[in-house]
This record gives sequence, structure tokens and C-alpha cells, in this order.
Amino acid sequence: MLETNKVNSFSCFLAAVKNVIDDKSVIENELQRYAYGTDASFYRLTPKLVINISSEEQLIQVIKLSNQYLIPITFRAAGTSLSGQAITDSVLIILSHNWSNIDVLEKGRKVKLQPGVIGSHANRALASYGRKIGPDPASINSCKVGGIAANNSSGMCCGVKHNSYHTLADIRIVLPNGSVLDTANLLSRQEFVRNNPALIFNVTKLAEKIKQDERLANKIAHKYRLKNTMGYGVNALLEYTDPIDIISHLMVGSEGTLGFIADITYNTIAIDEFSSVGLFVFDDMKVTCELVQQLANEDVSAIELMDGSALNSVSDKLQHFISIDKLSHDHVGLLIEISSNTLKGLKGLKGKQIQTEQHINNCGAHLIASKAFTQETPDIEKLWSIRKGMFPAVGAARAIGTTVIIEDVALPLPDLADGVEKLQQLFQQYGYYEAIIFGHALDGNLHFVFTQSFDEESEVQRYSDFMRSVSTLIAIDFNGSLKAEHGTGRNMAPFVEMEWGKDIYQVMKSIKEAFDPLNIFNPGVIINDNSHAHLLDLKSLPKAHSVVDKCIECGFCESVCPSKDYTLTPRQRIAVWRRINELKATDKFDTLNQSENITYNNLQKDYQFYGVDSCAATGLCAHECPVGIDTGKFIQSLRADKKSSQWLMSQSAQHFSKVVWGANKAIKLVNKTSQLLGPKKTKVLFHWLNKLSFNQIPHWQNSWPNGEGQLLHNQDIDSKHKINKEAKKVQLNKVVFISSCTNRVFATDNNAQDKRSLISAFSSVLTKANIELIIPKGVNSLCCGKPWLSKGNTLIAEQKAQQFIDMVTDASENGRWPIVIDASPCALALDELKGFKIQELSEYLLTSVVPHITITKTLEPIMLHKTCSSIQRDGATALTTLASLCCDNIIIPNDIYCCGFAGDKGFFLPELNKNALAPLAAQIPNDCHRGISNSRTCEIGLSEHSKLPYQSIVYLLDEVSHSD
Repeated sequence: MLETNKVNSFSCFLAAVKNVIDDKSVIENELQRYAYGTDASFYRLTPKLVINISSEEQLIQVIKLSNQYLIPITFRAAGTSLSGQAITDSVLIILSHNWSNIDVLEKGRKVKLQPGVIGSHANRALASYGRKIGPDPASINSCKVGGIAANNSSGMCCGVKHNSYHTLADIRIVLPNGSVLDTANLLSRQEFVRNNPALIFNVTKLAEKIKQDERLANKIAHKYRLKNTMGYGVNALLEYTDPIDIISHLMVGSEGTLGFIADITYNTIAIDEFSSVGLFVFDDMKVTCELVQQLANEDVSAIELMDGSALNSVSDKLQHFISIDKLSHDHVGLLIEISSNTLKGLKGLKGKQIQTEQHINNCGAHLIASKAFTQETPDIEKLWSIRKGMFPAVGAARAIGTTVIIEDVALPLPDLADGVEKLQQLFQQYGYYEAIIFGHALDGNLHFVFTQSFDEESEVQRYSDFMRSVSTLIAIDFNGSLKAEHGTGRNMAPFVEMEWGKDIYQVMKSIKEAFDPLNIFNPGVIINDNSHAHLLDLKSLPKAHSVVDKCIECGFCESVCPSKDYTLTPRQRIAVWRRINELKATDKFDTLNQSENITYNNLQKDYQFYGVDSCAATGLCAHECPVGIDTGKFIQSLRADKKSSQWLMSQSAQHFSKVVWGANKAIKLVNKTSQLLGPKKTKVLFHWLNKLSFNQIPHWQNSWPNGEGQLLHNQDIDSKHKINKEAKKVQLNKVVFISSCTNRVFATDNNAQDKRSLISAFSSVLTKANIELIIPKGVNSLCCGKPWLSKGNTLIAEQKAQQFIDMVTDASENGRWPIVIDASPCALALDELKGFKIQELSEYLLTSVVPHITITKTLEPIMLHKTCSSIQRDGATALTTLASLCCDNIIIPNDIYCCGFAGDKGFFLPELNKNALAPLAAQIPNDCHRGISNSRTCEIGLSEHSKLPYQSIVYLLDEVSHSD
């Protein structure tokens, strides 16, 4: 009867939600629900429902309905949480892109952020003011402010002083009863006090209780000298008297169990202009930890401690700086960063660096190797990459099927050496021989990483015994913190009472009851009386595919994925594919898993669209992935298994020149059709043609250009542009040029002022630089292989790439002359397929043409799109450098990493392109009238969603240059 009532209650809740939320924002699809059941922890729960919330008003309505029908809800930002606080088997609330506002206040001294803002984006907005937010978690490029604040995340340089709790200026919250508090607004504060008398009374009473009990007050004060995110921030009861201030600080670190953070205003931190970093390896842990204590009294920005096993895990990176043999547990490294506002303060006679070096040198023979302090940015980045590479290094080396687990604890600094030694003893006792220790030594904050299988009961029991021993060691023996910065979550909820004691744990339970008497917000997180809660709903990572088996589901890849708000992210694609294979292996094809409400058949059926068809396969995810997984390559391998189109792909490769000719003629016909019918009727016509052809005929868009004119031959170009070799006294340089198939098919943008072909613009620039243009014979049959590679047919792709290489090698007189192609995706494809280095047009123009011409910059604002292929090749350095040489007002829009056009996907799945470019239009200045890039298909999509003509950067260079 109870279960029936629950089902009926949920049905009523769902129906009510659909009355206030758009259907597209209410996600019931099995595959999508399972995808959202994954966060960075080693737990998994599948929500019954996912709701994409676009406004505070919508949120309040849903909260009131959850109270009415007693339906628990959980909030999720980026899902990079490590302790299981961002998952649920009830209702998961995610944030639309509408929650991404950044307001810089008081000349950067404060910043007001909505919960959907990625941490690094907040710092980007503050950079021009020389400031940043205090928290600096390792996941700052992916995690969002809502999660940073809700978990009181800190990081490598943050310490206790600069975490969200201590840098909080104001906060806007929505409570479980639907009431709103904006602490920056006096009227809101007064109204909140009037409307919530019970909460104000209870919070005030709890604060009085703590302050009047000297024993409890002293314990809390001691605990919060350390980093501590275990349980609620009860230090707020001790440190504040105004109930509004207490409530606002209790929200920090509450993990969505007390309320929803609608925005938060931080007091920001000044960034020192000068810094240096050094790496030092010692042979004695005790001596090293004594050094840390000494340096803690100096003004040192960060000290990262790494035990010998941790250093061994990144030995390949370490060898760039230090030549040492394999290290033992007794060895330890310190990565030290010091900074100052002045160079004298950093390196002067009484500067921080000399003082720090004196302390280090006092360690004498215990210092066995070092990389001296350096201010060189490349070296600093590489040194930090050593430290940041440790967690993923364990993940990459783990056995398939095991989970990588990272825990974090904090100890009083005097106990640091003893704590490391005791932890290492526990690793040996419980058989975690691969475990490593590293951490933020200035705060006594240690992370330890190990791998764990949950496939067998004995393994679960081993983990349970180990965690019990760790908890006793840290919380009881050392009176430390079991969670320094990763939040309590489900993982440590059963141990909150052990760390804090019965009295303070009861205070924490009273806080939860005061804020959320119906236990609606994220139940089971922080407060959980089930002593085995940390052993439930454990995530399995079964073998699924060789490309993705190393994935640790951290979510770092998600921020750059063009389909992230449309279908699935790379992490989600991998998680769902794992589940499909897991169900397949157990023959559960039609079995309904009651705990998940997920079936194999539905997952398999829907994965074709959500997982395969809508993936742009750009490879950008690999750049953000800690273990370098290219989910695009995984998806391409799945596309290769689709045999139905193999014959057609083979025929198109054999007769490619005819395919290009036919496509060109078809584009010209479409252009004439649109002129006759007009845009509206043309779009409707192609919509129905697309449906009737089962997506074989593309969708038409306003940005479709006309077909390009016929490609010119060498002699035509020489004649047209009057390259007079005899008139030149100095022998001409030469360049072999291949126009990509997209530039052979499509003309320039219909609205562009310069409507010449790209090859004409390029030839014009070459004339100014006195360079001869060579076009290989048979160029119309050439292709880099990318069209087949993206569809998973590597064999044909490699064949076309080899044909390309053979022909251009011959034309270049076996490499005597540079070889250039006008599309960045083609250059990247040739590099990936054959390791054949060919110059992309912007690279060649920058290095070989610019030195021989004179440029007069334009002041006109111009949009620049950095293609994902350029980012992967050289960080788009050549493209952006060339653009800045041509124009002093280049605008690179934020938060666009890939346009989502993805070859031909923009024609057949325009929604992907639209989703990826959603942030573009709002960032275009009113006086900006054009854009530049280096890929024709990308430019078509950019034109569609910006309403500006986008062209190759060569047009701009030709416009602003003349002969020397």
C-alpha cells in the first residue's frame, strides 16, 4: 500500500510539474535519466525525473509541489562532486544556461555569480581587474559556482582563509518552503525574518546553545582551524550573532540539503603579479613536514606535498626536471609557489624566495634533488602539471573494472608526518599497494588515491573495513577532519557523528530539521543514520570499449562539449554505453530494473541518436580529460559498425571529383530555388524533403551560400593575377596549395562584401609576397579523408589521405616547397591519419607570407572563431596571432569551443550547431559586421547563428596588406 501511495504521489507531482514547466524541460526519457545518474563519485543513482529549471520562479513552483506531494529533490550544477552529493533516485534539478550571469562589482573587489557559472569563467571576468575568486578547486575549469559554494570547495592555494565561507559577501537562497532570502537587500532580510519566525527562533537558539557550552565551542573552534567540510558549518553558530548571517553561512557547504543558492557574491582576492615555483625532493618525511611547518610561518602561496609513490606515478613528467630512480614511501616532494606584488618582494635580498630557499637549504643532505625556483611560465605550467597529473595517472593505470577513489582529510600540521606514515601503513594492511598520497601541505590537507573493485562482496567488505580504520585514525586519533574540501556527501555521512560527537551531531540534525522539516532537499546527504549508507549504490565501471575503459567519469570533459545541453556529454555517452554492455552481458534485454526503471532495449534504441548521431566527434574532450580519452574516436568506431552505408562511402571515395562536382551543382540549384521561392518557402520545402528522405536530404538554412565557380588551373591563376616571373630579379618562393572540398563546393558568404573565391584572395596575397602558387593536377579528386573518418570508415579515410599525400608530395618536389590547405579540419585529419604535417592556411600565412608584406591594421571590430581543429593543433595560436596582426579589435566570444557544425552535421542536424553556438549572438558588438575563421563549413554555421558573414582569414589579410 505504501509503495502504491508513493507511485500515485509521484504521478500527481509529475502532472503538476508539467503544468508549470515546459515539456522540453521535463526529462522522462530512460536514457537521459540514466545519464544524469552519474557524477564524479563512485556512486550511481538513476533519477525518476530530471527537470531543467530556467528561472527562480519555476524553481519555487517546483519546490512547493515537492512539499505538497512529499517528493525529494536534489540540485546539480556540473556534477564534478566526489562524494555522491549530486545524484538521486528521486527528482534531479539541473540548471539551464539562464543561470550564468556574472556581475563584477566595486571595480572587481566583489563579484556576483549565478550558480551555473563555471569557476574559471568567473576568474576570466575578474582577470582585467587583477583579481580572482578565493576557491580554486582542481576542477575549476569544469565545476560551477553552485557546487563550489554548496560544497565549500577550496583548492591548492585557497586554504581556509579564502574559501567560500570566509569570502562570502552576500547570498540569495531559496529555502525548502519556497521563501527567498537575499542578504544584499535590506527589505528581503526584514521580510524573511517576518515570514520565517520558526527558523529564526531555532537558529538563534542553536547559536546560543553552542556559545554557552564552552566544551562544544572550543571543539568547533579547533576543528575549523583546519580545512573542514564534514557536516554542516556549525562554526557559523559560533562566529555570528545575526540569524540572517548565520543562515547565509550555514548555506555554504550544505550540499543542497538546506536550500538552493540562486546567486552568491564573493569578496575577491588580489592576484600577485610575480610568482615563482620550484620542486624539491627529500628522503625523509619527518624532516619534510618540519620544513612545511617552518614555511607555514612565512608568506608562501602554496605547498603541495607528494609522497614517493605519487612521484613515481608521474615519473615521465618528473624526468623533465629531475633525474632520480624509483622512489620509496619514505621519499617526498614539495612543489612550492611563492608570489609577490613586486619583483623585489619576490627576489630581492629580503624577498620571499631567498627566505624560502634558506629554509630548504637547512634540510642539508635530506634534499636529494630539486628544480630551482623559476618564473618561466612554461616551466611553471609543467611543474604544476606534475602535481595535477597524479589523480588521473592512477586512474589511467588502474585495472579495467575498478574504480578510482580519492579521499581527502586534514590533520594538524604537527601531526602531518605521523599521519602520512599511519596512512601508508593502512594501505599495506588492506592491500592498497598502488595508493598514493598528495595534498595541500600548508593546510595539513592530504588526498589519497587508490583503486577499488566493487564486483565482489569481499571487496566491498575490504573497502568498508579500510574506511572504518581511516575514519578512526583521522577523526579520533588525530582529531582531524575526514573531509577537508570534497564535501560530506553520501560517502562520509555515516561518519559525521564519529568525527563531531553526539552533541554536535544532534545540533546538525536540528539544523536540517529547522530548514527542511519534511526532509525534501537531498535526503541522505550529510545527515544519514544508516551506518552502511556509504556502501550502497556503488558504481560499477565494467569493460565496455578499449577507447573509453579508462574513463573515471569525472566530468572534466563536459564544459567543452558542443552537445552538452542538447543530448549527451562525453561522460554521459560513456556511462550509458557501459550500462548497455553491462545489461547485454547479463542477458537483461527486456528486464525492467526496478531500482532504475531502465531497460536494455530502450537504452540501445535511443543511444543511436543521443549517443552516436548527435556527437560532433571533435576530440576537444580529450584535451580536458585527465586521462586523455577522445570520446569522438569511440563514437567513430561505433559508426564504423553501421554497415549499411559502407558501399555508398566506397563509391563516393572512388569517384570523389564527380561527388564534388555534383554537390557544387546541387548547391547552385538550391540557391536559384531559394531566390525563386524565398527563404520561408525554401525552408519548408527542405523540411519536408528531409522527412521524406529519412534525413538523406539536408535542412536548408538562410546562410547557405551559392556554389563555388570552377577551380582555376595553374596557368589561369598566373594569368589572372599577373605573376610575372621574369620581372622579378629574385627567384620566387613557391607553395603547393590545395583548396579543401568544402571551398571547392561552396562560394563565399552571400552577404560578404568580398565575393571572390578563396583561391583568388590567396593568390592575391601571394602576389604581394612574390610567391608562386602551385596547384597539383587532379586536385578535384583529392580529399584529406575526414568525411570517411568522421563516419568511422578508417580504411577509406586512410586511402584518401595517402592519395592526397602522394599527389602533393610530387607537386612539392618531394618537400622542397611548403604544402598548404585552406581548412583546419583537413590539416588535423592528415596529421591524425598519417602523421603527415601539412600547413593550415593561417599557419602558412603567418610564418611565410607576413614577413614579406606590409600590413596596415583595421580598427573595425571583427569576430574570430577558433575552430576546434586549430585548438587541437596549436591552441589556435597561429590563427589568433594572424588575426591580431590584421586588426586591433578582434573579438573572440567566450564559451564557444566548437561550433557543432562537425563536417556535414550542420546540414542534417542543425540543432547541434544551434546548441553549440547559443552564446554567440549576445556577444557581438553592434558595430561589428563580419567574422573570420579557417573552416568553410564552420563559417556557414557561424553566419547562420550570428547573422554576420564569416569568411576565411585570408580575405582580411589581403584587405589590409600590400607589397613591401
